[in-house]
Amino acid sequence: MIMFIDEKTYKIIVDNCIIPTCDIICITKDKTILLCLRNNEPLKWVYYIPWWRRYKNEKMVDSAKRKTYEELWIKVDINRLTFLWVYDDMYDNSAFEWISTHCEAVTFVYEINDEEIQNIKIDNQHSDFKFFSIYDTWLHKQIYERIKDIKKLFNF
Repeated sequence: MIMFIDEKTYKIIVDNCIIPTCDIICITKDKTILLCLRNNEPLKWVYYIPWWRRYKNEKMVDSAKRKTYEELWIKVDINRLTFLWVYDDMYDNSAFEWISTHCEAVTFVYEINDEEIQNIKIDNQHSDFKFFSIYDTWLHKQIYERIKDIKKLFNF
């Protein structure tokens, strides 16, 4: 059974624990990646990789499929989904005032196709999305760590 955490409990968890999350890096055949403009802390008003917390009793791949659909309206084809790595993402802030965030981000790369790109719809966690070259020099520093690993994995 998958469990949802209420806000009061989640605040205690964020203040005291590492949060298990799942990142999806959607990459095109032209070596661009999908980034979404976040509406919430941490990283409010930053273009970043779609990510979310995992639920208890939810397998990693199921989390990736669920949230990619909920946040982007993309039904993941697991044949185009590749595990990249697990990253420690640490922020001085969070959705809660005076509390920092530490996420353990299980990260996947998804080779998105043109039809899926045309059908993207973002949820209320984001206010915009764009595709950025993996060679852009102004992306968030944590994205570069992942891009470095993508280049190795896909021999770019």
